[in-house]
Amino acid sequence: MISCDEESFYPFIETVPCETPETADPSIINDFQCQDNMLLPNVEAIRNPSETGINKSTFVGKYTDPTGAWDALIIDFGAPINLSAKNTFKIKVQTSVAGTLKAKLEGGTSGGFEVDATITNTVNWVEYSFDFSSQFNQNHQKLVLFFNAGVDTNGADVYYIDDLRWDNSVDPCIGVAVDLTIINDFDCQKNQEIPEVTLTATPNKNAINGSKFAGKYIDETGAWDAVIVDFGAPINLTTHNAFKIKVLAPVEGTLKAKLEGGTSGGIEKDVQITTTGQWVEYTFDFSSEANANHQKLVLFFNAGVDTDGTQVYFIDDLKFAEVSDPCNGVVPDLSIVNDFNCQQNSSIPGYVTNSIVENPDQSGINTSDSVLKVTDNGTDAWDALVIDLGRVMDLSTKNYLRIKILSTRAVPLLAKLEGGTSGAKEVWGAITVTGIWTEYVFDFSDQAAANHQKIVLFFNGGQNDGTASDVYYIDDIRFAEYDPCAGVIPDLSIVNNFECQQNYAVVCCITTEIVTNPYKTGINTSSSVLKVTDNGTDAWDALVFDLGSAINLSTKNKLKIKIYSTKAVPLLAKLEGGSSANKEVWGTITTSNAWTEYTFDFSDQAAANHKKIVFFFNGGASDGTATDIYYIDDLKWE
Repeated sequence: MISCDEESFYPFIETVPCETPETADPSIINDFQCQDNMLLPNVEAIRNPSETGINKSTFVGKYTDPTGAWDALIIDFGAPINLSAKNTFKIKVQTSVAGTLKAKLEGGTSGGFEVDATITNTVNWVEYSFDFSSQFNQNHQKLVLFFNAGVDTNGADVYYIDDLRWDNSVDPCIGVAVDLTIINDFDCQKNQEIPEVTLTATPNKNAINGSKFAGKYIDETGAWDAVIVDFGAPINLTTHNAFKIKVLAPVEGTLKAKLEGGTSGGIEKDVQITTTGQWVEYTFDFSSEANANHQKLVLFFNAGVDTDGTQVYFIDDLKFAEVSDPCNGVVPDLSIVNDFNCQQNSSIPGYVTNSIVENPDQSGINTSDSVLKVTDNGTDAWDALVIDLGRVMDLSTKNYLRIKILSTRAVPLLAKLEGGTSGAKEVWGAITVTGIWTEYVFDFSDQAAANHQKIVLFFNGGQNDGTASDVYYIDDIRFAEYDPCAGVIPDLSIVNNFECQQNYAVVCCITTEIVTNPYKTGINTSSSVLKVTDNGTDAWDALVFDLGSAINLSTKNKLKIKIYSTKAVPLLAKLEGGSSANKEVWGTITTSNAWTEYTFDFSDQAAANHKKIVFFFNGGASDGTATDIYYIDDLKWE
């Protein structure tokens, strides 16, 4: 027993964060012990409340998240952070709060860059990693941490943090086999150096390009400045001879790719850049060079144009690929005689000079890649292009011959079927349109049961007033069923006749159906009309026609419509959908049980901008039934 007179002294046991000082490690931001190299505002160094698992250190940081959704812990380095080698940020966290932990680099001359992690473990210490390797050459001075990012809180959420540091990023290229068909992908396949192109983080990632790194090229001022990739030896083009490149361009223009520098003559191909601000992959077909000798690939951005030297292009995934066959998997359609692409279901034995060439005018009704160039002797009245199907044509249902032609001359054209057991059949036509692709139709419906194997075309048939080398381009030769609308040119003064002039679409809002005209009498004997089922108990349900662009009302601005109705009701016509104020004109269906034409005068809208026509049947009234029927036809402007 110790008497009260005895004194015993027990010393305090004191633990300090760093009993033995260490040399500062610049890769460690703060470990709350010996490497407290950066000040962390609003973070208090305390004893570790849970010295377990991956974090048994004595001291950690305590951070209480303020109430704002975007309050943050900001670590200011005061100078650019060195991310050249160690560019993965790591932090250990222990908290009872689940949510998003966002780490962001900012505060320098480079744009901000952020990476998210998700906190799901609300019991143990967990280390989170943020890959900033794409920022290896960027300028940032601050590291900003958002705990429970984007969420307003009560200001009492506590986060324990420790061992904030920069670490080496895992090399994603370990184990990646070299693929020499890839020139440079700026990631793991950097097989050829590309001068004047610098490595950068991929901007504007999309479905075409989501890679980490890309190349950055600033186009210099000369019209023919170029990126030259020198392989130093002949490029192997035997199988992989389609050059591909992904480009994010600042301006539209020509991108020219050229092979040169070997024993073969140079060859160049062009593509047009029409999309700016987003990644697009372009392909250059060099399959003709499979056996050629080239050592350099030269790229001209905005070829032939002098610039101010500030246009920045981003490029990626430069490679040589096999030329893909676009016709793989295409099932032969024998009603197509020849489209000079994937449906070449006939042969052309000769007679007049012909060759498959690139479409010289990919516009209008013919945007296909390849067409047939026919060089006709216009001084020979009966020289002919013979197309041999090598089989009996099936003309039982599809017996209208259709052919697209691009010609510089208006001339007679004779089409003839022959070569089978039936007698030859001729149908005369004429090339009537010059300078644009036009489709011509020849009626062979009386040959439905006939036996023919060849089609013969006589350009400028029966005439000898041409030259010895008249050129015609033809395409899409096929047999089709009768089409009453074939060759009909859209007339935008006709809104819709529900047959061949359906120029405005029905887009809203009541039930409609194109039907056979149930009352072919009086002023309307056309075959098809529109059946409109209106809810007569709804005063303002409407039928909407949309042209999709501004209606030209400059001269034709009186709207006409034929209506067959069983009842006399108000009818409101309205123009809307453009930049002008809506315009309404009231009318009335006055005649029942007979086709009647009604007119709405919009002449005061001659200079207005409208895209839609809206009709309100029984407008403003609700005394009808839920299924009031109206038939309408021949909507037009006069």
